Amino acid sequence: MLKTLLVVAALIGVTVPAVAQSYNGRDEPCLRNRNIYDYQVVPGDRSLVVRDIARKRYRINFLGQCYGLKYNMGLAFRTRGAGTLSCVTRGDSVYNNAGIGTDRQCIVQSVEYQTRALDQREYEALRARDNRRERGRDYR
Repeated sequence: MLKTLLVVAALIGVTVPAVAQSYNGRDEPCLRNRNIYDYQVVPGDRSLVVRDIARKRYRINFLGQCYGLKYNMGLAFRTRGAGTLSCVTRGDSVYNNAGIGTDRQCIVQSVEYQTRALDQREYEALRARDNRRERGRDYR
Protein backbone atom coordinates (compact mmCIF):
# COMPACT_ATOMS: atom_id res chain seq x y z
CA MET A 1 0.00 0.00 0.00
CA LEU A 2 2.80 2.39 0.91
CA LYS A 3 4.66 1.54 -2.30
CA THR A 4 1.57 2.33 -4.38
CA LEU A 5 1.11 5.69 -2.64
CA LEU A 6 4.74 6.58 -3.28
CA VAL A 7 4.44 5.72 -6.98
CA VAL A 8 1.26 7.81 -7.32
CA ALA A 9 2.88 10.74 -5.49
CA ALA A 10 5.93 10.53 -7.76
CA LEU A 11 3.72 10.52 -10.87
CA ILE A 12 1.75 13.51 -9.65
CA GLY A 13 4.99 15.34 -8.84
CA VAL A 14 6.21 14.79 -12.40
CA THR A 15 3.00 15.66 -14.26
CA VAL A 16 1.87 18.76 -12.35
CA PRO A 17 4.77 21.02 -13.48
CA ALA A 18 4.28 19.95 -17.11
CA VAL A 19 0.56 20.77 -16.99
CA ALA A 20 1.13 24.05 -15.15
CA GLN A 21 3.26 25.50 -17.95
CA SER A 22 1.32 28.20 -19.76
CA TYR A 23 1.47 29.21 -23.40
CA ASN A 24 3.18 32.59 -23.73
CA GLY A 25 2.65 33.12 -27.48
CA ARG A 26 6.37 32.84 -28.25
CA ASP A 27 6.66 29.07 -28.32
CA GLU A 28 8.02 27.28 -31.35
CA PRO A 29 5.38 26.35 -33.93
CA CYS A 30 4.60 22.63 -33.96
CA LEU A 31 3.10 21.39 -37.21
CA ARG A 32 2.30 17.74 -36.65
CA ASN A 33 2.46 15.41 -39.60
CA ARG A 34 -0.87 13.76 -38.85
CA ASN A 35 -2.72 17.10 -38.47
CA ILE A 36 -1.95 18.55 -41.92
CA TYR A 37 -5.15 19.62 -43.66
CA ASP A 38 -4.09 21.42 -46.87
CA TYR A 39 -1.37 23.57 -48.39
CA GLN A 40 -0.80 26.52 -50.71
CA VAL A 41 2.30 27.11 -52.77
CA VAL A 42 4.04 30.45 -52.31
CA PRO A 43 5.32 31.96 -55.59
CA GLY A 44 9.03 31.42 -56.00
CA ASP A 45 8.92 27.75 -54.93
CA ARG A 46 10.92 28.44 -51.77
CA SER A 47 8.06 28.22 -49.26
CA LEU A 48 4.83 26.45 -48.58
CA VAL A 49 1.88 27.59 -46.45
CA VAL A 50 0.28 24.65 -44.64
CA ARG A 51 -2.95 24.59 -42.62
CA ASP A 52 -3.59 22.03 -39.93
CA ILE A 53 -6.95 20.66 -38.82
CA ALA A 54 -7.19 23.40 -36.17
CA ARG A 55 -6.92 25.96 -39.04
CA LYS A 56 -3.57 27.30 -37.82
CA ARG A 57 -1.35 28.39 -40.68
CA TYR A 58 2.33 27.55 -40.84
CA ARG A 59 4.99 28.60 -43.31
CA ILE A 60 7.55 25.97 -44.28
CA ASN A 61 10.71 27.47 -45.79
CA PHE A 62 12.99 25.25 -47.89
CA LEU A 63 16.78 25.28 -48.22
CA GLY A 64 16.47 25.90 -51.97
CA GLN A 65 13.80 25.98 -54.62
CA CYS A 66 11.36 23.09 -54.53
CA TYR A 67 10.15 22.54 -58.07
CA GLY A 68 6.85 21.01 -59.07
CA LEU A 69 4.85 21.83 -55.94
CA LYS A 70 2.05 23.60 -57.78
CA TYR A 71 1.42 20.65 -60.11
CA ASN A 72 0.76 18.05 -57.42
CA MET A 73 -2.43 17.01 -55.73
CA GLY A 74 -0.66 15.77 -52.61
CA LEU A 75 2.58 15.90 -50.72
CA ALA A 76 4.30 13.59 -48.27
CA PHE A 77 5.98 14.92 -45.13
CA ARG A 78 8.77 12.90 -43.57
CA THR A 79 9.79 13.78 -40.04
CA ARG A 80 12.67 12.46 -38.01
CA GLY A 81 10.45 11.73 -35.03
CA ALA A 82 9.26 8.35 -33.86
CA GLY A 83 5.62 8.70 -34.86
CA THR A 84 3.01 10.82 -36.57
CA LEU A 85 2.78 13.20 -33.59
CA SER A 86 6.30 14.55 -34.07
CA CYS A 87 6.62 18.14 -35.29
CA VAL A 88 7.95 19.13 -38.71
CA THR A 89 11.30 20.80 -37.99
CA ARG A 90 14.52 21.83 -39.67
CA GLY A 91 16.07 18.98 -41.62
CA ASP A 92 12.81 17.13 -42.30
CA SER A 93 11.69 16.44 -45.86
CA VAL A 94 8.74 17.18 -48.11
CA TYR A 95 8.32 14.78 -51.02
CA ASN A 96 6.40 15.48 -54.20
CA ASN A 97 5.93 13.36 -57.27
CA ALA A 98 7.27 15.61 -60.03
CA GLY A 99 6.75 13.15 -62.85
CA ILE A 100 6.44 9.51 -63.73
CA GLY A 101 8.53 7.51 -61.32
CA THR A 102 10.48 10.45 -59.91
CA ASP A 103 10.18 11.74 -56.37
CA ARG A 104 11.58 15.13 -55.47
CA GLN A 105 12.76 15.79 -51.97
CA CYS A 106 12.70 19.28 -50.48
CA ILE A 107 14.61 19.89 -47.24
CA VAL A 108 12.92 22.03 -44.59
CA GLN A 109 14.97 25.00 -43.43
CA SER A 110 12.49 26.46 -40.95
CA VAL A 111 8.87 26.36 -39.81
CA GLU A 112 7.11 29.49 -38.59
CA TYR A 113 3.59 30.77 -38.09
CA GLN A 114 2.08 32.42 -41.16
CA THR A 115 0.99 35.88 -40.04
CA ARG A 116 -0.87 38.74 -41.67
CA ALA A 117 2.42 40.63 -42.03
CA LEU A 118 3.86 37.76 -44.10
CA ASP A 119 0.68 37.69 -46.19
CA GLN A 120 0.99 41.43 -46.86
CA ARG A 121 4.67 41.13 -47.77
CA GLU A 122 3.93 38.31 -50.26
CA TYR A 123 1.11 40.34 -51.81
CA GLU A 124 3.36 43.37 -52.25
CA ALA A 125 6.11 41.23 -53.79
CA LEU A 126 3.62 39.79 -56.30
CA ARG A 127 2.40 43.27 -57.23
CA ALA A 128 5.96 44.52 -57.67
CA ARG A 129 6.79 41.54 -59.89
CA ASP A 130 3.69 42.11 -62.01
CA ASN A 131 4.53 45.82 -62.34
CA ARG A 132 8.05 44.97 -63.53
CA ARG A 133 6.60 42.63 -66.12
CA GLU A 134 4.13 45.27 -67.31
CA ARG A 135 6.85 47.90 -67.68
CA GLY A 136 9.05 45.48 -69.59
CA ARG A 137 6.41 44.98 -72.29
CA ASP A 138 5.84 47.52 -75.03
CA TYR A 139 2.42 47.23 -76.73
CA ARG A 140 2.74 50.10 -79.24
